[in-house]
Amino acid sequence: MLDEPTSALDASVQAQILNLLKGLQRDLKLSYLFITHNINVVRYMSNRIAVMYLGRIVEVAEADTLVSNPLHPYTRDLIASIPTGDPTHRLREIRIRGETPSPIDIPGGCRFNPRCPYAMDECRIVEPQLWEAERGHQVACHLYDQAS
Repeated sequence: MLDEPTSALDASVQAQILNLLKGLQRDLKLSYLFITHNINVVRYMSNRIAVMYLGRIVEVAEADTLVSNPLHPYTRDLIASIPTGDPTHRLREIRIRGETPSPIDIPGGCRFNPRCPYAMDECRIVEPQLWEAERGHQVACHLYDQAS
């Protein structure tokens, strides 16, 4: 388990550590649980990504699938916030509103509902469960609910 293992490192040292970890993973056939806020790092390091919001998994998919086709509104905005390094490229509008709720006063229903631009009445009442929206791609969101 690696929890933010390179967060305080400069870019060149971070790259060296990540490459070392990838090499060890390949050579020793290791599995990592890699926890980070840096989507670019997690995409580089991971085969599968699970996105969490307030302690709950909201989406799970293969790394490339999740980054290219995020389904959950939180994941979409998380991916949209990744800088591209291209000054002419304009980031997609981030639609998350408000502040993250306190983890000791978690909202009812979907934990993301107070900040979600697509929140429906059901989102405030019923906590969505992870289900397979596409083959190998799970999401916990009423927008993709099986019953909808």
